[in-house]
Amino acid sequence: MADIQGLQKFSELQERDEAMFFAGRVAYITHIQQACKDAVTKQQANQPITSATRLFYGAPGAGKTSLLHEIEKRAVNGDLGTIQPIIVTLPSCHLLRSEEDIVLHIAKKFEKDAVFRTTATSETAFTAGILDLLKGMARREHIQNPPRATFDNLEDIYRRGNLQRPILLCVDEIQNIKPAADEMLGLLHQGNHGLPIIPVYAGLGNSLNMLMNHGVSRPVSGYIHSVGALANDEAQECVSTMLKAFNVDCTDVKEDWPAILAECSDCWPQHLHNGMRALAKELIRPDVNGVLRNVSLTNVSDTERAFRNKAYSWRISEILARTKRLAGCVMQQVTARSCDFDGVESIVLTLDQQAPQDPKQKSASLPEDMSATDYVNHMIHYGLLQEFTSGETNNVVTCPIPSLATYVMQRGGIDPEPQKDLQSSDLLAPSSV
Repeated sequence: MADIQGLQKFSELQERDEAMFFAGRVAYITHIQQACKDAVTKQQANQPITSATRLFYGAPGAGKTSLLHEIEKRAVNGDLGTIQPIIVTLPSCHLLRSEEDIVLHIAKKFEKDAVFRTTATSETAFTAGILDLLKGMARREHIQNPPRATFDNLEDIYRRGNLQRPILLCVDEIQNIKPAADEMLGLLHQGNHGLPIIPVYAGLGNSLNMLMNHGVSRPVSGYIHSVGALANDEAQECVSTMLKAFNVDCTDVKEDWPAILAECSDCWPQHLHNGMRALAKELIRPDVNGVLRNVSLTNVSDTERAFRNKAYSWRISEILARTKRLAGCVMQQVTARSCDFDGVESIVLTLDQQAPQDPKQKSASLPEDMSATDYVNHMIHYGLLQEFTSGETNNVVTCPIPSLATYVMQRGGIDPEPQKDLQSSDLLAPSSV
């Protein structure tokens, strides 16, 4: 019997809710496992963890937040290899402003999770050190010269606790970092604070440039990962896992739903998630009652399209709405040929110069207060474009999601190829679930 209540809850998940099902990203998780081992080795040898910053970047919906959640879940469950890291997760970089901020976040994690207190002799000093630090900071408004939490304080507590475990500092939305965090970002990156802290950041396509503008020298190229579409088999595995988790009746099914949803979503995590939600909404209908063979392909397609267009509409800022013709033309040019950032900037300038002078067609021109550079960065920040770094200096700018390019072009009055619909004609293999 299908879990109708579970399917109902899953169908109601919002865009920023934690994903229930995860697949792929093996190389990224393996990289974090190795980073934990290397950090402990260096810490034991009293060596600094230099250039330790890790960055996962990509367009909205690429699964960066889900990746951070999965890393945290595996660390908590002891599934990140032989060395179990201490996870400190910040959902937004707005919580990351100064050395004092991050020291207190880590200290609160130590105090909250008693599993770090291993022996009676270390527990007393360990717990007392943390509580003294936290209580001292809580009294800051009531004393003239409040104590200041520093990495030195934290290092002393860490060593008294004899933890011998790395600290994974996972921070989302790093592209919104503020100048106040510059000094601390540089300190974390250089690793000269005496602690085995591994900064793991997630952010949009301009995150690397933002970090470098705020105190982080260029990270090691192997530590920078572009997060994009899943492999086809990974996307299908995610759908199969969902159907099994909710005990969906998959007998006598002609359509291969894992293959259908992978195909229509371009294996893009956000669209795959929405396709699975659309399928769940159909499965809970009384006349379907959790039986996959009763599902209407047309109904799922229509619901998935509505979810997708809603997600895309959130990416259209006021500036992009005012310049919809320009944005559509830029997207048309970028998807037709390979460009770097300067190349896209030149496209914007050319289109602006060729724009009609008719005031009624101002949507084809640059805003008066924006340069071509500003406009390209704006498109990257809102996820319409993605800058992929190749090696130390090369980069390519493109739209990471074909259906998003279609959506932006259509808004601008440009007729692209139609979006992909859910189709089963070429995917009528027996269900793999």
